[in-house]
Amino acid sequence: MNCGSVDPAKKEQFAADDSLGPMLASALEHCELLDSIGFTRYAVSLKDSDPRKVIEVNRRFAQQRPDVPLHLGVTEAGMPPDGIVKTRIAFEQLVSRGIGDTVRVSLTVPNARKSEEIAAANAILADIAAGRVRSVVDYGLSTLNIISCPSCSRVENEAFIELAREVKEMTAYARDHAITIAVMGCRVNGPGETDDADLGLWCGPTHVNLKRRSEELGAFPYDAILPRLKAELDRLIAARGTPAGA
Repeated sequence: MNCGSVDPAKKEQFAADDSLGPMLASALEHCELLDSIGFTRYAVSLKDSDPRKVIEVNRRFAQQRPDVPLHLGVTEAGMPPDGIVKTRIAFEQLVSRGIGDTVRVSLTVPNARKSEEIAAANAILADIAAGRVRSVVDYGLSTLNIISCPSCSRVENEAFIELAREVKEMTAYARDHAITIAVMGCRVNGPGETDDADLGLWCGPTHVNLKRRSEELGAFPYDAILPRLKAELDRLIAARGTPAGA
């Protein structure tokens, strides 16, 4: 085994287990690399837009490296209140078990409202400390799931934030369908982080790029993207037929 690397057999086992395997293997490998060069002041952050994946991958990592500080968060959680609910589910299951050292609540809100992220984090942690937990919520297992990024400095057009709200409102009619729609605010993370969504939007300065998973469907002006998204959503619903449980 090379210095600072994970045993290949172990890495294959991680990958075979489920989709979290590569993320966990990568984190462990980087930790061993840092350890091997004597760098010990570091933390690890394992994030996903699905709170269930955040819970599971952080739980597994903490079991294997309890000595390494963990920074918790649900990335691309979306707009409040949905983004707060997703984050609460993950934090309740992890922090209540002593997992996690720092936290971040990521919400799609304008910069002037970024303090809401801190307020939400404080409220969640206070509820956990007082035993007020709500993780009986079964979030998004068979219903529409809209994820959107937290609007950082890489966003090139703040119309993205309003677009995320409009997408949520426009797609409400599809709430009983297990479809994931991703709305990403920049060209840095947008192209790759929409690949796993059924339908994805990643936003540039003047146009919004529409995707069906990894397939590019074209770039459209902000004022023209919603009808194109709806047409693709309707096609997807028709192709899938009656939603589960209907």
